[in-house]
Amino acid sequence: MQVFNGIDFEMNAAEIRRRLGVSKESEEWKNIQDLMQEMDEVIQARAVYKPCYIQQKDGESVAIEDISFSSKVLRKNLEEVERTFPFVVTLGQKVDDRLKHEDDFLQQYYLDTIANVALQDVLKRLCSCLQDAFKIEKLSYMSPGSLQDWPIEQQRPLFTLLGNVEEEIGVRLAPSMLMYPSKSESGMFFPTEVTFLNCQLCPHENCPSRKAAFDEEKAKAYGVLE
Repeated sequence: MQVFNGIDFEMNAAEIRRRLGVSKESEEWKNIQDLMQEMDEVIQARAVYKPCYIQQKDGESVAIEDISFSSKVLRKNLEEVERTFPFVVTLGQKVDDRLKHEDDFLQQYYLDTIANVALQDVLKRLCSCLQDAFKIEKLSYMSPGSLQDWPIEQQRPLFTLLGNVEEEIGVRLAPSMLMYPSKSESGMFFPTEVTFLNCQLCPHENCPSRKAAFDEEKAKAYGVLE
């Protein structure tokens, strides 16, 4: 398992404005910028990943280092892939502590949105590092719980595959399969020629985190829509 401590990233102000529905000219933007600066000071971005070779591919599952993962979508994404990169990234405990101690609901909403965008920025930075390190032109990823086809219970084998994630970067897996600190994300990167996004297979509307439109034909091709 490889560890990244102190990941450098650039906070995406444009995405934060988009999610919050504010413009640069709005009176609230200065307040949000101050909160971004405050959040930047408490973020301790860390990550672990592990290069793994796929042992076996069956109907709706794959085996990696003797650990089985069940998902039609994951299985299809790994059809032409020999190596994958399970990972966990986190913003650290101080971000959770800051959110807990904010009593103003609007300020808490702003801080939560800023943290969510920052987590995606850190994830992009990890992706870029993996591309450079392993000379891979394009990577996509999937996260347990992001699709019904790959439920959150699949966090357990993912953490088992990685090893002692809590010891390395302070992220623990609760019995509910949620991660703590809460501003953490896990998943599996894989090489691809065509970018894959979970959103393409998810029909849920009005999602503030949506990165791509729902693609009905793609959902049918992946076997997640009749």
